[in-house]
Amino acid sequence: MFNFNSKKIVEFPLSNDESLKYQLIKKSKKTLSLKITENGLIVSAPFYMTERKINQLISSKINWIKKKLALIEPQKKKLIIENGATFNLLGKKIQLSLFQGKNKIEWCDTESLNIHFKDPTNQEKIKTFFIKWLKETALDYFSQRAYEISKINSIPSNSILLSNAKTRWGTCNSKTEVRINWRLIQADPYVIDYVICHEFAHLTHMNHSRNFWNLVEKINPDYKLAENFLKNKGFSLYSLD
Repeated sequence: MFNFNSKKIVEFPLSNDESLKYQLIKKSKKTLSLKITENGLIVSAPFYMTERKINQLISSKINWIKKKLALIEPQKKKLIIENGATFNLLGKKIQLSLFQGKNKIEWCDTESLNIHFKDPTNQEKIKTFFIKWLKETALDYFSQRAYEISKINSIPSNSILLSNAKTRWGTCNSKTEVRINWRLIQADPYVIDYVICHEFAHLTHMNHSRNFWNLVEKINPDYKLAENFLKNKGFSLYSLD
C-alpha cells in the first residue's frame, strides 16, 4: 500500500509581530485536527485543504492553542543526570548523587538515590542505564497496584506490560494485555491508579461509552482529578527522554 502522507513545517504569522510554527501533515481524511505534543502543534489536514483555509481554522482556535503551548514551555527541560539533579518518583522529589564505580543504583534514604557508573561523564549511556532501572521499578509498582485493584474490585487479574507510547498513557487489546506508559512512575499514585482502572474498564467495554465511564467511576471515583493532571501536566513526564 502506498503512503501519500506529506509533512512540512509551516510558519503562520500572528498579530504583534508574532508567528506560530506548526507541523502540517496532509493525509487522506475529511476533517482538520489539531494536536499539542511536547514538540509543539501538529496539524493533520485533508489533501485538498489549502494552507489559507488551514490557517483560518487555526486562527479560530488560537487562544486554545496558545494556552496549551504555554503549558508545555516550562516542561521542555530535559533531565541531566548529575550531582544534585532531581526527578519525581511516585510524585515525590528524589535527589540524585553520582559516583564513579561499578554500575549500580541504590537508595541512600527515602529521598536520595545513589547512581554508580563506570563512566559518569557519558550522559547518554548513564541515562540509558538509569531509565532501564526506572522501567524495572515502574513494572514492579504497576504490577502490584494492578493486582491490588483487581482483587478489591473482583476484576480478573492481568499481567501488566510497559508501554513506550508518545501519545497514550495506557492501552489494552482483545488478548486482555494491559500496557502502562513507564513514564507514569513519576506521577502521584492516584494518577497511576486511574490509568490502570481505565484500562481495566476497557476489558469490559472496548469503547468510551457511558457504560465505560460508569465503570471507571465505580472502581476509581476520583478519576477526574487524575484526568486533569494528565491533561495539564502530562507533558512534564517526558523530561526523562
